[in-house]
Amino acid sequence: MFKELHPSLRNAMYVVLFSFTALVAATFYTIRLTYKNFEPVMDKNYYEIGLNYEKAIENQKELLKQGYVLKSNWDNLNLIPFGESEISVQLEKAGTITAAKSMVVYLERNATTKNTVHYNLKPNANGFSGKIPLLEKGTWNLRLVADIDGKSFEREGKISVR
Repeated sequence: MFKELHPSLRNAMYVVLFSFTALVAATFYTIRLTYKNFEPVMDKNYYEIGLNYEKAIENQKELLKQGYVLKSNWDNLNLIPFGESEISVQLEKAGTITAAKSMVVYLERNATTKNTVHYNLKPNANGFSGKIPLLEKGTWNLRLVADIDGKSFEREGKISVR
């Protein structure tokens, strides 16, 4: 291909040609991986959530001022065992247990929606409870979301499953 060129220039042209071919191959491989492992945005209603973001923060601050606190039996556990575990959550207002319309537990991984799951807990005499299957080991983001008179009250934390 480059036989008429000086040997040093010929070697440089082969390096440039090889580099260009490797760059094109890497680009197509990256595009293939992107389409193969594509994940959608975390929430389909992200635009509406963004519009209501300030109101959600205001509601959270208002409920905190009123003395609402979410407590669970997982608060003091360093490691939660692999498999199905029982969670019980209490909504308290100024130290006394109070009722909420619903309680949802969200388990999420950082930077991915692949393993995000949510569980609706069932009400009982002491708040809410339910069984949650923990089928993957590692660190999870835990969100507890209570519905209090149409307002969302959240608490976030991390759990470690071993």
